[in-house]
Amino acid sequence: MKSIAIINQKGGVAKTTTTINLAHYFALKGKKVLIMDLDGQGHVAPSLGLRKNDGLLRLIVNGEPIEKVAMEARKNMWLITNDHTAEQVKLFVEKANFREYLLSTVLEEAASFDIVLMDCPPSADVLHVLALVASDLAMIPANLDYLAMEGVLYVLKTIKSMARYPNVTPPVVVGVLPTMYDRVTKETVQNVMYLQQAIGTDMILPPIPRDTKIREASSRGQTIWEHAPESAAAIGYSDGSKMRNSRGLIGGYLHAGEITLDAIKVLERRG
Repeated sequence: MKSIAIINQKGGVAKTTTTINLAHYFALKGKKVLIMDLDGQGHVAPSLGLRKNDGLLRLIVNGEPIEKVAMEARKNMWLITNDHTAEQVKLFVEKANFREYLLSTVLEEAASFDIVLMDCPPSADVLHVLALVASDLAMIPANLDYLAMEGVLYVLKTIKSMARYPNVTPPVVVGVLPTMYDRVTKETVQNVMYLQQAIGTDMILPPIPRDTKIREASSRGQTIWEHAPESAAAIGYSDGSKMRNSRGLIGGYLHAGEITLDAIKVLERRG
C-alpha cells in the first residue's frame, strides 16, 4: 500500500477535486483505493454524491476498524468521511502519546488497499502534519494565484524540515499540480515562471485546464470520469510540449494519474 497526501496550506486550490478524480482514475485502473477526508469541511462525500458523517472520528478516536468505518463510494473505491467532529479528532490527537505517528499506525490496517489518498486540511494543523508523516508521496495542487503559491512553498519547506526528525521519512513530492490553469492569462504565466524559479521546472506537473465540466461534475456528485471523460480537465489539451500523456495530450487528471502511478512504481522498486 502506498499513501498519498493531497496537500496545500491554502484553501480553494482544488485539493478535494484532485483527490476524488485521482482516486477514481486509480480505481478504474483496477487499483483498490481508499480516500481519507482529513478536512473538517467534509467535502469529499458530497462531491461523490454521498452523505458526510463522523467516519474519521470513529476510526481515530473510537478505534473502529477501517473495514467497518469505510463506505464504498465506487467500484474499487472506499471513503472514510469527515464532518464537524474533526475538532474532536484534533483534540484527541493533540493529547495522544507519539501523536505524530498516530495516522501512520492507523494506516497499517489499510494493507488490503493499493493506494490511500488523504485530502488534507487547508491549514498547518495537527492533521496536516500527521498526513505528511503517514504519506509516501505528496502532491500539491495550486491554482497559481499568489497566496496559493505561498502555500506551496510552505508545504515544501515543511517536508524538507521533516528529515531532521528521527524515525520520520519525508514523503516524495510528486510535484506541484497547477489547477484551473488558463494559458492566456498573464498572471498565470507570470506565476508559473515564479514557481519555476523558486522550485525548478521539474517540480511542476502538467496542468489541469480551467474547465466548467469540473464544476458541473462536483455539483452532480460525480467525478470527471463519470460526467465528462473526454473533457480537457480529464484528458488534457493539445500543446507543443514533449511531455505527453497516453492520449498524446498534455495535462488533465489523466496525466496527473499516470505520473503518480509511475512515482509509485519507483517507490516499489526501491522497496
